[in-house]
Amino acid sequence: MKEMLIKQAKAWGFKCEFNKDGKCQIFLQTHRERWKLQIADEGRWMLIVGDVPQMLCLPSEVIKFLERRCYPKNTSTNIKISN
Repeated sequence: MKEMLIKQAKAWGFKCEFNKDGKCQIFLQTHRERWKLQIADEGRWMLIVGDVPQMLCLPSEVIKFLERRCYPKNTSTNIKISN
């Protein structure tokens, strides 16, 4: 599940790398926004804004979050990730 989400994020142009603790992070190629997503556990991701943890997200929520940041509002994809 995690690998599929990371692959999709990369396909949409997001940067994916590991932090010093070995946790995967997803963020924009440019730093015009101050958010990042970091794997929290096997099934959830933490949304971090300005280095402050905000909320835990399911993979389906992460896909929607990323999708809204890379496509115009009226465009959608057929990606389905079950919770």
